[in-house]
Amino acid sequence: MEGIELKSQQHQAQRLQQLHDEEESFLRDGGDPPSHSHHTNRPTGSNSSSFSRDVSVCTTAYSRLSFPTRAIILFVVSSLLFYGAYEFGLDEGVKKENSYLEHQHDGIGMASSSGVGSSGGTKHADDINSKSGNGATGRDNKYTNTPGAFTKELLQSTRKATKELVNMLNDYYGGEDVAVVMLAGSWQAAWKLDVNLFMDENDGSGANDDDDDVSTTNDAANDDDQSRRNLSKKKKVKKGKVLNDPDNMSEEQKTKHHHYTKQRTTKLITTMARALLNPTQKNFIIGTIGSSVAAGHDNCHYDCYESQLERTMQSVFEAADMKLIVQNAGEGGGCGDSHQNQVYCITHNISPNADIIHYSWTYFEKERAEEQREQLIRWGQRMQRRPMVHHLVARGKSNTCEGDKQENVDLDNTYAGYGYNAFCIQTGLYFGGHDYDTEEENGLNRFGWQKVGDGYHNTTRYGEELLDGNPRKDSLGTVFRNWHPGPLGFQIAADAFAYVYANGVLMALDIIEADMNSGLNVLDRWFDRSRRMGEEEESVNDGVQMHRELYPLPSLGEMPEPLFCDPLYCSVPHAPSCLNYEKPTFGTPGVTVKSQSQWSIWNEDNNWKYMVGKVDTAIFKAYNDPEWEKKCSHLDACGGITAKDPSHGELVFELPSSNMVAGLVIVCGCCGKKIAESMFLENEYLVIKYNNKVLDKANMDVFPNAKCVRVLKGFEQDGYEKEASMLLSFELSGETEVKISHVVAL
Repeated sequence: MEGIELKSQQHQAQRLQQLHDEEESFLRDGGDPPSHSHHTNRPTGSNSSSFSRDVSVCTTAYSRLSFPTRAIILFVVSSLLFYGAYEFGLDEGVKKENSYLEHQHDGIGMASSSGVGSSGGTKHADDINSKSGNGATGRDNKYTNTPGAFTKELLQSTRKATKELVNMLNDYYGGEDVAVVMLAGSWQAAWKLDVNLFMDENDGSGANDDDDDVSTTNDAANDDDQSRRNLSKKKKVKKGKVLNDPDNMSEEQKTKHHHYTKQRTTKLITTMARALLNPTQKNFIIGTIGSSVAAGHDNCHYDCYESQLERTMQSVFEAADMKLIVQNAGEGGGCGDSHQNQVYCITHNISPNADIIHYSWTYFEKERAEEQREQLIRWGQRMQRRPMVHHLVARGKSNTCEGDKQENVDLDNTYAGYGYNAFCIQTGLYFGGHDYDTEEENGLNRFGWQKVGDGYHNTTRYGEELLDGNPRKDSLGTVFRNWHPGPLGFQIAADAFAYVYANGVLMALDIIEADMNSGLNVLDRWFDRSRRMGEEEESVNDGVQMHRELYPLPSLGEMPEPLFCDPLYCSVPHAPSCLNYEKPTFGTPGVTVKSQSQWSIWNEDNNWKYMVGKVDTAIFKAYNDPEWEKKCSHLDACGGITAKDPSHGELVFELPSSNMVAGLVIVCGCCGKKIAESMFLENEYLVIKYNNKVLDKANMDVFPNAKCVRVLKGFEQDGYEKEASMLLSFELSGETEVKISHVVAL
């Protein structure tokens, strides 16, 4: 019996395999019935008859099997059915998720009628990325044939490099949950790095009337805020009262809070997407203004946070066929400058084409610093690329990055749509959960001077490559040199910026890819198509100016009323024009010299050891390596244009009449914090003229800090009118030293 049963099983197994082969052939041939010549025993007749016979054969075969064999077959078949159902559901879920990204109109707004240059989701024949008649997916078109276009290949390579960076930072800080809290959640306004928060509006700054997912998303936001508190709740160090705490908000306040979060995320995504997509943009520029903290003093310049950030993120932009440039215009206090006067020179201190502005004046901001921050935010939106402003604070409280001050919260909320935010070094470290209080009770203050190790790492990532015993390795592990951060303290600042920006790139890539796959014009979401130059204009104006106008941004619209700064000076269509003689500057002077006469330009001649600090000076002096001395050298130096007696003649500046809307004129002196009165107002030998008319110094005042004088307050206030030619001149009538460091016009 066993032999007969085995023979029958073999026969039926062969028949089942034959049926399987026929079915596979049927599917492969596009649904046509199989007609293989070697299937000589295939029954003929109708499809219904054939199917009935096959079922009969299978039933007979199954009934003749032994019970264990049938049990095994049942188990195998049920397992295959379960796996098939799972794969089908997974595939459908992916399809629905992709469909959501590609076609949703109200959430991410992939084809929203509110989008820039949108056509309500309808593709037109002249769309740059519209599908062609041969089934192309929008790549063989005018945009992708443009030199520098962002192709799918570039998108994929950029995503790969960006994911590698994000994964590296996740691993470095102990996992994604901790990294998110430390590097994104500890900011003054916690970042929510979720592409579903993207609002398809002009920079995310407009009102959002159909924000109907607030309750669902707020749950996630509250969970994130709660995780932030859980990781830092053991801290006994100085805390602040968190004013923007979702746990203590009404439903209306939560709705607004969620809207601000969406605006901030949208601006982040928009900034990255525009840079990646613009064929004429080859550099992504982050420009920093600030004090000695920003400059990196008491460290090698190679170790300042800007240099670390540039090295950390460079791979992302290289993958996009671009270059990341982080400009460090930070300077020490010896020149007498502060945030109060340097914000007026934003377009000369850094590139006017900056994508992001960094601001750091930790130890200078005493009272009303929110005025300068607001000025910078508003003036930044008048620059070419409408950069976000991100504020770096060297210290910070254990549970909030200065979110315990109402003025800061007001700035966060009012300017969320323009991407404003702040990161605090100490707060970021606290949020990682390390118990600094217990260590301090035991005599170890990791934030004290010259302490090595932050509780998570004992040196920087690039310091880990050095051998133990190398003094450079310990130096790189310093959290705070003194009041200045050390390399390890700067590393978390660089990593926080890199983490947020990299996630912004990933979110932008998701949206760009969805637009590509949908055959949409990938530029219309981000640029103003109605003002884009045509082919004739492009050929006529080929050059730098064409590049600036080829992909214009949509209209900025009305900015909110200023909270702290004078509307006369900060509700203007242009950023201030400035000529700054101090170093470094990366931008373009907006005030020019018409006649220098015998006045001479002067700058401090600092050697490589200037403000490097004793520790690193000793290390690199022993190296005796000119390349490292160059890497260590700081960029900042005081400077000015100077004269000492009447023989030097008249110095004449030409003010930019076309950009002057307020009539404000400021002049600053060098070098010291309180020289404005003695050098300008009380100097009887200094004559100041406007269009050859001597100005009365009694109408001038010290402004905006004690090294500067407001020569003219405004067109209406001073009674002078805007003219085609506006000349400001300085001349000495006796022996006296005058050094002019800045001239500002607005």
